[in-house]
Amino acid sequence: MIYHELVDYETHCHYLENIFRMHHRGPIKSILDIGCGTGNHAHVFAKMGYQVTGIDASEEMLEFARRKARRHTNPQFYRMDMRKIDIDEKFDAALVLFAGFGYLLKDADLRNFFSSVKRHMKKAGLLIYEFWHDTGVHPDASDPSGYKGWVGIEDKKSKHLLIRLDKNRYDAQTNLDTINFDFYVLDLKKKKVVDTFSEIHTMRTYSITQMKHLLEENGFIPLAFYQGRIPAPGKASSQALTPANRSDFRVTCVARPST
Repeated sequence: MIYHELVDYETHCHYLENIFRMHHRGPIKSILDIGCGTGNHAHVFAKMGYQVTGIDASEEMLEFARRKARRHTNPQFYRMDMRKIDIDEKFDAALVLFAGFGYLLKDADLRNFFSSVKRHMKKAGLLIYEFWHDTGVHPDASDPSGYKGWVGIEDKKSKHLLIRLDKNRYDAQTNLDTINFDFYVLDLKKKKVVDTFSEIHTMRTYSITQMKHLLEENGFIPLAFYQGRIPAPGKASSQALTPANRSDFRVTCVARPST
């Protein structure tokens, strides 16, 4: 519910299509959606005519994704670790969208991911993923009290309001960003809280220079670094490919196998 209400997935997929056109030699036909979650991107790409395979480590997420595709064979979904991809197919494009890449916290995780995804890419295929940019982290996140924010989403049909409070703490020595989420579900009719839950996520951040070295060390050619885009529903969003700068928090990286 949360990200479906916060993100215009169709617009984001069209933005990614612009990257396909800019950097791929010929048409993209097959897509591997890594960390696909509930399949929001995968289903949009499938409707656009791509052959899509989605993988995720969460069986619960994949169950939601499969329900949306109950009567279709495209896209297909598998439970799989992004560091140990095992599919008998090679793809024109491999995507790790939004924050999925940041969960690779150790150097060994990165090496295993790059090796695994490379084995499943065609020679001229594109690897596109988003990472959090260390120079774009909000300065307050380095304070002991952290950087605090919130978002509210109303479901008008059920008359429920979801409030998400977040506290972001960043360690510049380790480049690890830890975010505490506290969720509150309010019944607007009864005017009371009907559910609460919390999540903790730790993400690794990078500089663009560091990311270039990582790609080259792991058999990839860095092609471009663009400003990351998460278009909101109902709001106009530019499809232009804008080079990333130091102040951008989200960066979209485009690369391809070197051999």
